[in-house]
Amino acid sequence: LLRVLLKKAPKWMMVLLWGIVAIRLVCPFTIESVMSLMPSPQVVSPTISTDTVPRVHTGISVLNHVINPMLETSAHATEASVNPMQMWIFVFAIIWIAGMIGMLIYNIISYQRIKRQVKTAVWVRDNIYQTECVGSPFVLGMWEPKIYLPFHMCEQDMEHVIAHEQAHICRKDHWWKPIGFLILTLHW
Repeated sequence: LLRVLLKKAPKWMMVLLWGIVAIRLVCPFTIESVMSLMPSPQVVSPTISTDTVPRVHTGISVLNHVINPMLETSAHATEASVNPMQMWIFVFAIIWIAGMIGMLIYNIISYQRIKRQVKTAVWVRDNIYQTECVGSPFVLGMWEPKIYLPFHMCEQDMEHVIAHEQAHICRKDHWWKPIGFLILTLHW
């Protein structure tokens, strides 16, 4: 919704909003606020897998009345020695780990594919390369970032594009993108 409302806003606002999301996903604690979409700071209790009657406390009573009876039913569905909640938490943990591994493999393969595409790039000057294998300019590399340009660019546009890509390097965007991918991998 904010993305639609802020469509004409400066790009730094989008970066700021994504930064807030990233900080929220990475921080191990929450800051309570009346503006929060989740009124309760701790929706799921850390002891839910061992509770005899598992419950969630979303802060929204309608949601609690829908979810909690289902949790109670699944907890009392069997008289097995293993608490069904422990089993479900284990299954979901395996799914989450598999998703993380899948995202990590996807990111590594994508990075390797791009590296292979620009392997034949021709050095222009400094950290600038040209290749016929790319359709648009970009920066690649974290420790020694290189600017890759397509061959079909005219000389007049090339200097502006190089300045633009160097601005990305100065702002450390080549660091922020991999950090974003790691956060996305963790919270797929």
